[in-house]
This record gives sequence, C-alpha cells and structure tokens, in this order.
Amino acid sequence: MDVLKAPLADTVTRLDSSLMADAMQLMDAGVWRWSQPQAMARDPSCLALLGLTQDNLDEMSWLARIHPDDMARVLEAFAACLHGRDSLRLDYRILHHDGHYIRLDERAQRQPDGSLLGVVRRCRHSHSPVAEQQGTDPLTGLESRGYFEQRLNERLGQESAFCLLQLTVDHRAKILQLFGEADCDTMLARLARIVRHELRKDDPFARWDDDTFILMLPGIERLDALEIAERLRLEIADASLLPERPVTVSIGLVQHQPGEQIDHLLARLASCHGQARQEHNQVIG
Repeated sequence: MDVLKAPLADTVTRLDSSLMADAMQLMDAGVWRWSQPQAMARDPSCLALLGLTQDNLDEMSWLARIHPDDMARVLEAFAACLHGRDSLRLDYRILHHDGHYIRLDERAQRQPDGSLLGVVRRCRHSHSPVAEQQGTDPLTGLESRGYFEQRLNERLGQESAFCLLQLTVDHRAKILQLFGEADCDTMLARLARIVRHELRKDDPFARWDDDTFILMLPGIERLDALEIAERLRLEIADASLLPERPVTVSIGLVQHQPGEQIDHLLARLASCHGQARQEHNQVIG
C-alpha cells in the first residue's frame, strides 16, 4: 500500500467539482445554502435523500415533509440561525417519497459572507453500536429509543392500563445559542436524573430524540398520570439546571386504550405533546 505512505504534500489536490454528487451519494448526504437575497437553495443531492429527482418532484415542500412532532424544534433551531446563531445541529424525521419516515442529521455553519452552508445526512443508525447493544443512550444513560419501543410493544400484549408521557425542553435552540452544546448536554443529563429519581425503578424511561424524553407508567391511569406529569414539570422548573435561566418542559400524556396499536397510540401522544409545546411549560393529556 505504498500509495497510502506518500507525504500529504504530494497527494493533496482540489478534486473536480463534478465528483461532488457521487461523494454525496456515497455518504447518504446532501448540501444546501441559505443567503439573505436568495433564501434557501438545495442541491439535488438533498432530493436524492428523499427518493426524489428533479423529474419527479411533487407539491410538498421540505418543511411540509417534516414529522409533525419534530416540526416545532426544527423551526426553532432555524429561526435561531436566521437571527444570528452561527451554527446548527439537529436531527429529525422527514417523509420519504415512498411514504415512510427517515431520520436526518442536519448541520450548518455561518460563512464569512453571512450565508449558511449546511449538510444534511441520512441516519442509518441513531446510536453507537455499543450503546445500541446495551439499549442505552450514551449521553444520559437512559434507555435507547429502540429499546423503549421494544418494551412498549411487549406492554401492548398485556391487559393492564398504562400511560405514556413525552416531554421536551422548551426553547432549547435559544438555550443552545446562549450556553453552547456542552452546557446544553449537561443540562439534559441532569434533567434526566431528576425525572428518573421521581419514577419507580422499573418505569421505562428513554431519550426519544435530541431534546425529547418518553416514559411509561405501567398500572397508572390518566388522572394519576396527570398528577405525576405536573409534579415532574414543577420539579424541573424549580431545579437550577442552568445558571440564571430557568429550564421548563412541555409534556404530552395519553392513556393506552384496549386493543390500540402502537402507531395510533404514538400518534395520539404526538398530538398532545405538540399542543403542549405550542403553549410551553404545560401538561396536555
């Protein structure tokens, strides 16, 4: 492998720009650019992520394809960038042309001319292999999303009542802008510990998304679950998770109905959760 032993000075060269499309395809990635006069401009590589080409475009915009439960977080993050934040990093679900949702990782950086240059990449694996095998989220130590879904499916086969709660940190994009990613990650980990302390040992509790958590309350019916959710909301609001800035959460809650399938259950939860996020620092269920 002598070709790999050559000095870097002898190998570095600017490659032909025509290779960009092939490189993006290899990485399951797309490129976009936003500027004040031209607004958003997406490279065709972005379309390929969604199973689209310039010849089979439909009427749906990129924004309209984003999963409803992820919409508020995406809008908040982009709004922060448009108002001066220099970088963006988030993941969300988006509708593929064939009708199912895929997960994207999107990152952007402000350029010297004030524009934003972004890369969006399809996430084939949401967690590291080790974390996935252990069923844990590497940041918080909670259950992974995949492991929680497995436990939820198992629970659906039982007859006893249970409730689901989904909670999201309010205004996280602004928090990220003010405090940075490291402090934001620390805040999420501390928040997870507060919630875990309030739950029973065997209550399933997972990090569902970047700033969203989900938990199951087996044997608990809706009215009791609402009391638990309200207690969690107040505990988090009273905790000093960040210096001189209160952290609040929005919580959606549903009780499983007999015979209800997982997709319908999670859709009802997403609806309550989305309403809570619109109002901020609320429990809806």
